[in-house]
Amino acid sequence: MTPPAEVPMSDRVSDSKLGNLLKRFPIGHGLIVAASLLGCQALAASTQGKAPVLALLSEELMPAHAVFRQGFALGEEQVRQCGSSPAVVEWRTIGLDDNPASFLGSKRSLVIAPFATELSRFSRLAQDHQLNVILPYQRGASLNQLVQLDPQGLLHPLSPSQQSEIDQLAFDTLEQGWRRIMVVADPADRAAGMAIAYTEAFEQLGGKVESYEKSLVQQVNADDASAVSQLIQDVAWKRPAAIALAADPFGRLAMLLDQAQKDGRLMGASLATPARIWLLPVTRLVAVPQRSWAQLSPDQSAHGPGWSSFATLYQQRWGQVPDLLAASGFDAARVVALATLAPAPLSSEGLRDPIAWLDPDAELQPLCQAIALRQQGKPVRLEGAASDLALRPGQIPSGQATTKVISAQSGSNRDRSL
Repeated sequence: MTPPAEVPMSDRVSDSKLGNLLKRFPIGHGLIVAASLLGCQALAASTQGKAPVLALLSEELMPAHAVFRQGFALGEEQVRQCGSSPAVVEWRTIGLDDNPASFLGSKRSLVIAPFATELSRFSRLAQDHQLNVILPYQRGASLNQLVQLDPQGLLHPLSPSQQSEIDQLAFDTLEQGWRRIMVVADPADRAAGMAIAYTEAFEQLGGKVESYEKSLVQQVNADDASAVSQLIQDVAWKRPAAIALAADPFGRLAMLLDQAQKDGRLMGASLATPARIWLLPVTRLVAVPQRSWAQLSPDQSAHGPGWSSFATLYQQRWGQVPDLLAASGFDAARVVALATLAPAPLSSEGLRDPIAWLDPDAELQPLCQAIALRQQGKPVRLEGAASDLALRPGQIPSGQATTKVISAQSGSNRDRSL
Protein backbone atom coordinates (compact mmCIF):
# COMPACT_ATOMS: atom_id res chain seq x y z
CA MET A 1 0.00 0.00 0.00
CA THR A 2 1.21 3.46 -0.81
CA PRO A 3 -0.56 6.58 0.41
CA PRO A 4 -1.77 9.39 -1.83
CA ALA A 5 1.46 11.28 -2.19
CA GLU A 6 2.56 8.54 -4.54
CA VAL A 7 -0.04 9.85 -6.98
CA PRO A 8 1.06 12.99 -8.79
CA MET A 9 -1.16 16.05 -8.55
CA SER A 10 -2.62 14.75 -5.28
CA ASP A 11 -1.59 14.22 -1.68
CA ARG A 12 -4.60 12.23 -0.58
CA VAL A 13 -5.22 8.51 -0.06
CA SER A 14 -8.06 6.52 -1.62
CA ASP A 15 -10.12 4.04 0.37
CA SER A 16 -9.06 1.24 -1.99
CA LYS A 17 -5.41 1.85 -1.19
CA LEU A 18 -6.11 1.67 2.51
CA GLY A 19 -7.77 -1.66 1.86
CA ASN A 20 -4.70 -2.83 0.01
CA LEU A 21 -2.56 -1.94 3.02
CA LEU A 22 -4.66 -4.06 5.34
CA LYS A 23 -4.36 -7.00 2.94
CA ARG A 24 -0.58 -6.64 2.87
CA PHE A 25 -0.09 -7.09 6.58
CA PRO A 26 -1.13 -10.20 8.54
CA ILE A 27 -3.80 -9.61 11.17
CA GLY A 28 -1.28 -10.33 13.92
CA HIS A 29 0.92 -7.43 12.86
CA GLY A 30 -2.13 -5.18 12.59
CA LEU A 31 -3.24 -6.03 16.12
CA ILE A 32 0.25 -5.48 17.52
CA VAL A 33 0.52 -2.06 15.94
CA ALA A 34 -3.07 -1.18 16.84
CA ALA A 35 -2.33 -2.05 20.46
CA SER A 36 0.79 0.08 20.29
CA LEU A 37 -1.23 2.99 18.95
CA LEU A 38 -3.81 2.64 21.71
CA GLY A 39 -1.05 2.52 24.28
CA CYS A 40 0.49 5.66 22.88
CA GLN A 41 -2.88 7.40 22.94
CA ALA A 42 -3.31 6.49 26.61
CA LEU A 43 0.19 7.73 27.36
CA ALA A 44 -0.52 10.95 25.50
CA ALA A 45 -3.60 11.53 27.62
CA SER A 46 -1.49 11.45 30.79
CA THR A 47 1.53 13.37 29.46
CA GLN A 48 -0.17 15.81 27.12
CA GLY A 49 2.08 18.69 26.18
CA LYS A 50 5.11 17.39 28.10
CA ALA A 51 6.99 15.55 25.34
CA PRO A 52 9.49 17.61 23.30
CA VAL A 53 8.30 15.99 20.06
CA LEU A 54 4.66 16.04 18.96
CA ALA A 55 3.65 13.50 16.28
CA LEU A 56 0.30 14.07 14.61
CA LEU A 57 -1.48 11.29 12.73
CA SER A 58 -4.43 11.94 10.44
CA GLU A 59 -7.70 10.45 11.67
CA GLU A 60 -8.79 9.46 8.18
CA LEU A 61 -5.59 7.52 7.48
CA MET A 62 -5.49 5.38 10.60
CA PRO A 63 -5.00 2.00 8.83
CA ALA A 64 -1.95 3.39 7.02
CA HIS A 65 -0.29 4.33 10.31
CA ALA A 66 0.68 0.71 10.92
CA VAL A 67 3.38 0.80 8.25
CA PHE A 68 4.73 4.15 9.37
CA ARG A 69 4.78 3.15 13.04
CA GLN A 70 6.57 -0.12 12.27
CA GLY A 71 9.31 1.84 10.50
CA PHE A 72 9.40 4.33 13.38
CA ALA A 73 9.69 1.55 15.96
CA LEU A 74 12.59 0.03 14.06
CA GLY A 75 14.33 3.41 14.02
CA GLU A 76 13.91 3.66 17.80
CA GLU A 77 15.40 0.18 18.20
CA GLN A 78 18.45 1.30 16.24
CA VAL A 79 18.89 4.31 18.51
CA ARG A 80 18.82 2.04 21.58
CA GLN A 81 21.36 -0.30 20.03
CA CYS A 82 23.71 2.68 19.73
CA GLY A 83 23.44 3.20 23.50
CA SER A 84 21.14 6.22 23.34
CA SER A 85 17.52 6.88 24.20
CA PRO A 86 14.92 7.61 21.50
CA ALA A 87 13.16 10.94 21.54
CA VAL A 88 10.16 11.26 23.86
CA VAL A 89 7.24 11.54 21.46
CA GLU A 90 3.60 12.36 22.14
CA TRP A 91 1.36 10.72 19.54
CA ARG A 92 -1.97 12.38 18.75
CA THR A 93 -4.58 12.03 16.01
CA ILE A 94 -5.78 15.12 14.17
CA GLY A 95 -8.83 15.71 12.00
CA LEU A 96 -8.87 17.55 8.69
CA ASP A 97 -10.58 20.56 10.27
CA ASP A 98 -8.48 20.64 13.45
CA ASN A 99 -5.99 23.43 14.06
CA PRO A 100 -2.61 21.77 14.78
CA ALA A 101 -1.71 24.67 17.11
CA SER A 102 -4.31 23.42 19.60
CA PHE A 103 -2.20 20.27 20.11
CA LEU A 104 1.00 22.09 21.04
CA GLY A 105 0.49 22.38 24.80
CA SER A 106 3.75 23.41 26.43
CA LYS A 107 6.82 24.35 24.45
CA ARG A 108 7.80 21.81 21.81
CA SER A 109 11.06 21.34 19.99
CA LEU A 110 9.70 19.49 16.95
CA VAL A 111 6.41 18.55 15.32
CA ILE A 112 5.98 15.55 13.02
CA ALA A 113 3.19 16.36 10.59
CA PRO A 114 0.74 13.76 9.25
CA PHE A 115 1.92 12.24 6.01
CA ALA A 116 0.35 13.59 2.82
CA THR A 117 -0.93 16.61 4.72
CA GLU A 118 -2.08 20.08 3.72
CA LEU A 119 1.14 22.08 3.79
CA SER A 120 -0.42 25.51 4.26
CA ARG A 121 -1.69 24.85 7.79
CA PHE A 122 1.64 23.44 8.91
CA SER A 123 3.44 26.35 7.30
CA ARG A 124 1.31 28.66 9.44
CA LEU A 125 2.06 26.55 12.51
CA ALA A 126 5.81 26.71 11.84
CA GLN A 127 5.82 30.46 11.21
CA ASP A 128 3.48 31.44 14.05
CA HIS A 129 5.30 29.36 16.69
CA GLN A 130 8.80 29.27 15.19
CA LEU A 131 8.70 25.48 15.18
CA ASN A 132 10.52 23.01 12.99
CA VAL A 133 8.04 20.68 11.31
CA ILE A 134 9.10 17.34 9.90
CA LEU A 135 7.16 16.08 6.87
CA PRO A 136 7.92 12.37 6.90
CA TYR A 137 5.92 11.39 3.82
CA GLN A 138 4.99 14.26 1.51
CA ARG A 139 5.50 13.39 -2.15
CA GLY A 140 2.75 14.98 -4.24
CA ALA A 141 2.06 18.27 -5.97
CA SER A 142 1.91 20.23 -2.71
CA LEU A 143 5.71 20.17 -2.60
CA ASN A 144 5.72 22.62 -5.51
CA GLN A 145 4.63 25.25 -2.97
CA LEU A 146 7.47 24.56 -0.54
CA VAL A 147 9.54 27.64 -1.35
CA GLN A 148 6.58 30.01 -1.10
CA LEU A 149 5.17 28.43 2.05
CA ASP A 150 8.45 28.09 3.91
CA PRO A 151 10.50 31.30 3.66
CA GLN A 152 12.39 30.49 6.90
CA GLY A 153 13.19 26.87 6.11
CA LEU A 154 11.14 25.40 8.97
CA LEU A 155 9.49 22.61 6.96
CA HIS A 156 11.61 19.49 6.46
CA PRO A 157 10.41 16.80 4.01
CA LEU A 158 12.15 13.45 4.54
CA SER A 159 10.96 11.62 1.41
CA PRO A 160 11.81 12.37 -2.22
CA SER A 161 9.11 13.72 -4.50
CA GLN A 162 7.41 11.36 -6.92
CA GLN A 163 9.02 13.48 -9.61
CA SER A 164 12.13 11.35 -8.98
CA GLU A 165 10.35 8.29 -10.39
CA ILE A 166 8.92 10.29 -13.29
CA ASP A 167 12.34 11.69 -14.24
CA GLN A 168 13.88 8.21 -14.07
CA LEU A 169 11.15 6.79 -16.27
CA ALA A 170 11.64 9.56 -18.86
CA PHE A 171 15.41 9.03 -18.84
CA ASP A 172 15.08 5.27 -19.28
CA THR A 173 12.55 5.71 -22.09
CA LEU A 174 15.28 7.41 -24.11
CA GLU A 175 17.80 4.80 -22.97
CA GLN A 176 15.60 2.21 -24.67
CA GLY A 177 15.93 4.18 -27.90
CA TRP A 178 12.28 5.26 -27.87
CA ARG A 179 12.65 8.90 -28.92
CA ARG A 180 9.20 9.38 -30.50
CA ILE A 181 6.24 8.44 -28.35
CA MET A 182 2.58 9.16 -27.79
CA VAL A 183 1.20 9.85 -24.31
CA VAL A 184 -2.31 8.65 -23.51
CA ALA A 185 -4.26 9.01 -20.26
CA ASP A 186 -7.56 7.66 -19.02
CA PRO A 187 -9.15 10.85 -17.58
CA ALA A 188 -10.96 8.77 -14.96
CA ASP A 189 -7.71 7.30 -13.62
CA ARG A 190 -6.20 9.00 -10.58
CA ALA A 191 -2.73 8.70 -12.18
CA ALA A 192 -3.70 10.85 -15.18
CA GLY A 193 -1.79 13.81 -13.75
CA MET A 194 1.42 11.76 -13.87
CA ALA A 195 1.21 11.85 -17.68
CA ILE A 196 1.66 15.64 -17.75
CA ALA A 197 4.75 15.59 -15.54
CA TYR A 198 6.23 12.69 -17.54
CA THR A 199 5.63 14.50 -20.85
CA GLU A 200 7.44 17.60 -19.59
CA ALA A 201 10.38 15.57 -18.30
CA PHE A 202 10.63 13.53 -21.50
CA GLU A 203 10.68 16.62 -23.72
CA GLN A 204 13.23 18.36 -21.51
CA LEU A 205 15.54 15.40 -22.10
CA GLY A 206 15.17 15.76 -25.88
CA GLY A 207 12.34 13.32 -26.58
CA LYS A 208 9.50 13.98 -29.02
CA VAL A 209 5.84 13.56 -28.02
CA GLU A 210 3.44 13.15 -30.96
CA SER A 211 -0.20 14.16 -30.76
CA TYR A 212 -3.10 15.12 -32.99
CA GLU A 213 -4.70 16.99 -30.10
CA LYS A 214 -3.95 20.46 -28.75
CA SER A 215 -2.59 18.82 -25.64
CA LEU A 216 0.37 16.47 -25.91
CA VAL A 217 -1.38 14.19 -23.43
CA GLN A 218 -4.31 12.62 -25.26
CA GLN A 219 -7.21 12.03 -22.87
CA VAL A 220 -9.23 9.02 -24.03
CA ASN A 221 -12.31 7.61 -22.30
CA ALA A 222 -12.46 3.86 -22.90
CA ASP A 223 -16.29 4.02 -23.05
CA ASP A 224 -16.14 6.47 -25.96
CA ALA A 225 -15.89 4.10 -28.94
CA SER A 226 -15.22 6.88 -31.45
CA ALA A 227 -12.41 8.35 -29.32
CA VAL A 228 -10.77 4.93 -28.97
CA SER A 229 -11.11 4.30 -32.71
CA GLN A 230 -9.58 7.70 -33.45
CA LEU A 231 -6.68 6.98 -31.09
CA ILE A 232 -5.95 3.67 -32.82
CA GLN A 233 -5.93 5.44 -36.19
CA ASP A 234 -3.65 8.17 -34.84
CA VAL A 235 -1.16 5.63 -33.48
CA ALA A 236 -1.16 3.75 -36.80
CA TRP A 237 -0.51 7.00 -38.67
CA LYS A 238 2.13 8.47 -36.35
CA ARG A 239 3.94 5.14 -35.78
CA PRO A 240 5.51 6.06 -32.41
CA ALA A 241 8.18 3.83 -30.91
CA ALA A 242 6.11 3.54 -27.72
CA ILE A 243 2.84 4.53 -26.09
CA ALA A 244 3.13 5.98 -22.58
CA LEU A 245 -0.12 5.01 -20.89
CA ALA A 246 -1.57 6.41 -17.67
CA ALA A 247 -4.26 3.80 -17.18
CA ASP A 248 -4.85 0.53 -15.36
CA PRO A 249 -2.95 -2.29 -17.14
CA PHE A 250 -6.02 -4.47 -16.61
CA GLY A 251 -8.53 -1.75 -17.42
CA ARG A 252 -10.68 -1.35 -20.50
CA LEU A 253 -8.52 1.25 -22.28
CA ALA A 254 -5.35 -0.84 -21.97
CA MET A 255 -7.21 -3.96 -23.11
CA LEU A 256 -8.61 -2.19 -26.19
CA LEU A 257 -5.15 -0.97 -27.17
CA ASP A 258 -3.69 -4.43 -26.57
CA GLN A 259 -6.32 -6.03 -28.78
CA ALA A 260 -5.77 -3.48 -31.54
CA GLN A 261 -2.04 -4.20 -31.43
CA LYS A 262 -2.61 -7.98 -31.54
CA ASP A 263 -4.91 -7.48 -34.53
CA GLY A 264 -2.23 -5.47 -36.35
CA ARG A 265 -4.27 -2.25 -36.34
CA LEU A 266 -1.59 -0.14 -34.64
CA MET A 267 1.57 -0.76 -36.65
CA GLY A 268 0.69 -3.31 -39.27
CA ALA A 269 2.89 -6.39 -39.63
CA SER A 270 4.94 -6.17 -36.41
CA LEU A 271 3.39 -6.98 -33.05
CA ALA A 272 6.56 -5.84 -31.27
CA THR A 273 5.80 -2.14 -31.72
CA PRO A 274 4.78 0.18 -30.31
CA ALA A 275 6.24 -0.62 -26.90
CA ARG A 276 4.36 0.32 -23.75
CA ILE A 277 5.45 2.69 -20.94
CA TRP A 278 3.36 2.53 -17.77
CA LEU A 279 2.74 5.90 -16.12
CA LEU A 280 1.57 4.57 -12.77
CA PRO A 281 2.92 4.29 -9.21
CA VAL A 282 4.99 1.19 -8.49
CA THR A 283 2.29 -0.35 -6.29
CA ARG A 284 -0.12 -0.59 -9.23
CA LEU A 285 2.35 -2.42 -11.45
CA VAL A 286 3.27 -5.48 -9.40
CA ALA A 287 1.62 -8.04 -11.71
CA VAL A 288 1.86 -6.67 -15.26
CA PRO A 289 2.01 -9.72 -17.58
CA GLN A 290 4.47 -10.23 -20.41
CA ARG A 291 3.14 -9.19 -23.80
CA SER A 292 4.31 -9.42 -27.40
CA TRP A 293 5.97 -6.03 -27.05
CA ALA A 294 8.47 -4.60 -24.57
CA GLN A 295 7.15 -2.71 -21.56
CA LEU A 296 8.87 -0.18 -19.32
CA SER A 297 7.53 0.56 -15.85
CA PRO A 298 8.65 2.01 -12.51
CA ASP A 299 10.17 -0.76 -10.40
CA GLN A 300 11.06 0.84 -7.08
CA SER A 301 10.19 4.21 -5.58
CA ALA A 302 13.03 6.65 -5.08
CA HIS A 303 14.97 5.84 -1.94
CA GLY A 304 18.07 6.83 0.00
CA PRO A 305 21.56 5.30 0.29
CA GLY A 306 20.61 3.45 3.48
CA TRP A 307 17.68 1.63 1.89
CA SER A 308 19.26 -1.82 1.51
CA SER A 309 20.35 -2.18 5.12
CA PHE A 310 17.03 -0.78 6.33
CA ALA A 311 15.03 -3.18 4.13
CA THR A 312 16.95 -6.14 5.53
CA LEU A 313 16.37 -5.05 9.12
CA TYR A 314 12.69 -4.33 8.48
CA GLN A 315 12.04 -7.70 6.92
CA GLN A 316 13.83 -9.47 9.76
CA ARG A 317 11.87 -7.51 12.37
CA TRP A 318 8.40 -7.45 10.81
CA GLY A 319 8.46 -10.26 8.24
CA GLN A 320 7.37 -7.91 5.45
CA VAL A 321 9.03 -6.16 2.54
CA PRO A 322 9.05 -2.43 3.40
CA ASP A 323 7.92 0.45 1.26
CA LEU A 324 8.83 4.13 1.27
CA LEU A 325 6.26 4.94 3.94
CA ALA A 326 7.96 2.52 6.33
CA ALA A 327 11.35 4.03 5.46
CA SER A 328 10.04 7.52 6.21
CA GLY A 329 9.01 6.35 9.68
CA PHE A 330 12.46 4.83 10.19
CA ASP A 331 14.20 8.08 9.18
CA ALA A 332 11.82 10.22 11.25
CA ALA A 333 12.61 8.28 14.44
CA ARG A 334 16.35 8.65 13.95
CA VAL A 335 16.20 12.33 12.98
CA VAL A 336 14.15 13.32 16.04
CA ALA A 337 16.46 11.26 18.26
CA LEU A 338 19.49 13.15 16.97
CA ALA A 339 17.61 16.42 17.35
CA THR A 340 16.84 15.84 21.04
CA LEU A 341 19.86 14.00 22.47
CA ALA A 342 21.97 17.18 22.75
CA PRO A 343 21.21 20.91 23.11
CA ALA A 344 19.92 22.43 19.89
CA PRO A 345 22.26 24.88 18.10
CA LEU A 346 21.33 28.55 18.07
CA SER A 347 19.89 30.05 14.90
CA SER A 348 21.00 33.40 13.47
CA GLU A 349 18.04 34.94 15.35
CA GLY A 350 19.32 33.52 18.64
CA LEU A 351 16.64 30.84 18.86
CA ARG A 352 17.21 27.16 19.46
CA ASP A 353 17.04 25.27 16.15
CA PRO A 354 16.79 21.50 16.72
CA ILE A 355 17.48 20.73 13.05
CA ALA A 356 20.49 23.03 12.65
CA TRP A 357 22.85 20.17 13.55
CA LEU A 358 22.14 18.56 10.20
CA ASP A 359 24.72 19.51 7.55
CA PRO A 360 23.52 18.52 4.05
CA ASP A 361 27.09 18.81 2.71
CA ALA A 362 28.73 16.64 5.36
CA GLU A 363 29.91 13.08 4.82
CA LEU A 364 27.22 10.44 5.27
CA GLN A 365 27.35 8.74 8.65
CA PRO A 366 25.74 5.58 10.04
CA LEU A 367 23.52 6.21 13.04
CA CYS A 368 25.92 5.32 15.88
CA GLN A 369 28.68 7.51 14.45
CA ALA A 370 26.19 10.32 13.84
CA ILE A 371 25.07 10.10 17.49
CA ALA A 372 28.66 10.29 18.72
CA LEU A 373 29.37 13.36 16.57
CA ARG A 374 26.10 14.99 17.59
CA GLN A 375 26.93 14.51 21.30
CA GLN A 376 30.21 16.30 20.64
CA GLY A 377 28.26 19.25 19.27
CA LYS A 378 29.39 18.61 15.69
CA PRO A 379 27.16 18.88 12.61
CA VAL A 380 26.36 15.58 10.91
CA ARG A 381 24.49 14.12 7.98
CA LEU A 382 22.64 10.89 8.60
CA GLU A 383 22.50 8.07 6.06
CA GLY A 384 18.85 8.05 5.03
CA ALA A 385 16.67 5.12 3.99
CA ALA A 386 13.81 7.08 2.40
CA SER A 387 16.01 9.78 0.83
CA ASP A 388 19.50 11.25 0.94
CA LEU A 389 18.35 13.41 3.91
CA ALA A 390 20.11 16.44 2.46
CA LEU A 391 17.70 18.82 4.18
CA ARG A 392 18.12 22.26 2.67
CA PRO A 393 15.59 25.09 3.16
CA GLY A 394 12.89 25.01 0.51
CA GLN A 395 14.29 21.94 -1.21
CA ILE A 396 13.12 18.36 -1.48
CA PRO A 397 15.61 15.60 -0.63
CA SER A 398 16.53 13.34 -3.53
CA GLY A 399 16.51 9.59 -3.98
CA GLN A 400 17.35 6.94 -6.54
CA ALA A 401 14.50 5.25 -8.39
CA THR A 402 14.64 2.20 -10.64
CA THR A 403 12.63 1.06 -13.63
CA LYS A 404 11.95 -2.38 -15.03
CA VAL A 405 11.92 -3.63 -18.62
CA ILE A 406 9.54 -6.53 -19.23
CA SER A 407 11.05 -8.03 -22.35
CA ALA A 408 8.84 -9.30 -25.13
CA GLN A 409 11.38 -11.97 -26.09
CA SER A 410 12.48 -13.66 -22.88
CA GLY A 411 10.32 -12.10 -20.19
CA SER A 412 13.50 -11.28 -18.22
CA ASN A 413 13.53 -8.12 -16.14
CA ARG A 414 16.32 -5.65 -16.32
CA ASP A 415 16.74 -2.80 -13.81
CA ARG A 416 18.09 0.59 -14.68
CA SER A 417 18.98 3.49 -12.41
CA LEU A 418 20.60 6.87 -12.80
